[in-house]
Amino acid sequence: MKIMTLDTFEQWMEAYGKASKENDASASSKLFAPGAKYYETPFDEPMIGRDAIYQYWNQGAQRFKDKESSYEIISLKDQLGIARWQSQFTAINSGKRLRLDCLFLVEFDENGLCSVFREWWHISG
Repeated sequence: MKIMTLDTFEQWMEAYGKASKENDASASSKLFAPGAKYYETPFDEPMIGRDAIYQYWNQGAQRFKDKESSYEIISLKDQLGIARWQSQFTAINSGKRLRLDCLFLVEFDENGLCSVFREWWHISG
């Protein structure tokens, strides 16, 4: 079992940020376990599995550009990481610059892949 450390959580967040910036749906989906659950908001049903996560990210890649992001790790205990994520991007259809402020709860499996991803976010622009 791969034990999560601050360093491995930072590496995962860096890879998540790089995939987001590059609109790389394939790279992002590989950060998740094959049967991962991805909750975009706390009240929605989760997307389940890499294929669903790939489709979600691929749709986002078609809608946004010029992405910038940063994160701050808040906590890591056992296999659960909590981070604040902030991002700015341009909506392709309107040209409007948007800001996103998020809280991520990331549960990792024994291989260091995300098994459950919960996201709370607010968007402004």
